Amino acid sequence: MTTTGFIYDDLFLEHNAGRQQYCGQHGSADCGEEFDTPLRLRYTKALLDATGMTARLRPLDYQPAGDDALLRVHTPAYLASLAANCAAAQSDGVQLGSDARGGPATERIARAAAGGACAAVDAVMQGEVRNTYALIRPSGHHAGPDYAMGYCYYNNVAVAARHAQAKYSVERVAIIDWDVHHGNGTQHIFYGDDSVLFCSLHEEDNYPQEGGSSAEHGEGRGAGYTVNIPLPAGSGYAAYADAFERVLLPILRRFAPQLILVSAGQDANAYDPLGRMRLTRPGYRRLAASLVAVAESLCGGRIVMLQEGGYSLPYLPIATLGVIEGLSGQQVDFDDPHLIPDRPLSAGEASAVSHALDAQRPYWAGLEEHHA
Repeated sequence: MTTTGFIYDDLFLEHNAGRQQYCGQHGSADCGEEFDTPLRLRYTKALLDATGMTARLRPLDYQPAGDDALLRVHTPAYLASLAANCAAAQSDGVQLGSDARGGPATERIARAAAGGACAAVDAVMQGEVRNTYALIRPSGHHAGPDYAMGYCYYNNVAVAARHAQAKYSVERVAIIDWDVHHGNGTQHIFYGDDSVLFCSLHEEDNYPQEGGSSAEHGEGRGAGYTVNIPLPAGSGYAAYADAFERVLLPILRRFAPQLILVSAGQDANAYDPLGRMRLTRPGYRRLAASLVAVAESLCGGRIVMLQEGGYSLPYLPIATLGVIEGLSGQQVDFDDPHLIPDRPLSAGEASAVSHALDAQRPYWAGLEEHHA
């Protein structure tokens, strides 16, 4: 059995957030496509093909998400309004929410992406594959129950989590979000829920600026089940590894999830225009491999990774290749032309991880202040 499944469809390229048009006193300037361009996925798939990685993965079929799956996360009014706004759009680039633009195809493609997330869960839960990477678009982790935001329309990872709970009676789902931006929509959806552990590692004070602090740790029954680890700008693999070893992995082991979902936004890479972090292909490979190892010990290896952000057209494909290498345990023969060396953990990075650890210690017995 090929142990890693793969979901991709050229259909995901049909959503278009529009072009960046700037107006001045003497006319207008067309500065190209929005950061969320279909080329993100096109180039990533091309590199996976060229390196032979695609051939090592098992392609999986999917169906667009129906209302039943979406309504476990989003309100009926929101589904109706998003569909109506897209149907009324005369072109791409129409405003559909806070920092979320799209066009006539957006709602249809967002349903396809959410359906791909559910199919990835099905393949893993049914034992068809050990784990899965879903190269889907548009992203989802900024979308809340009744709003679109930040290139996100339906919250793919939340829909996948609720799908696992509804169809397979999964009692504990862990969501790891390593996108450079805080997964505010996912946090909103599960903030009072103790059946879903949400862990976000993100660049501090990036986007959105009004949330994502380590002091946000859930409410009611969900207190302690939201884990935010904001890291300072410039953080690289050493900071992420420290956060994994001291905070994320110990909490995962205590939570004992039956399924691990990853919001895999590779925009914490060193070349991304919307982030200021320093992860590279080897770092992403090691982070993914560490999650695979903990999944093997906790939930039979059941882990699903869903594409989120990543906006460097030259480097997103390489960063994502690293993630899939770590997920599949198969490294391809590809010489990365971009070289940024890792650097040691800084005092500021260690302090940020310690703050996150301190915020979680009241909820998770046995968390210790030490370096693994």
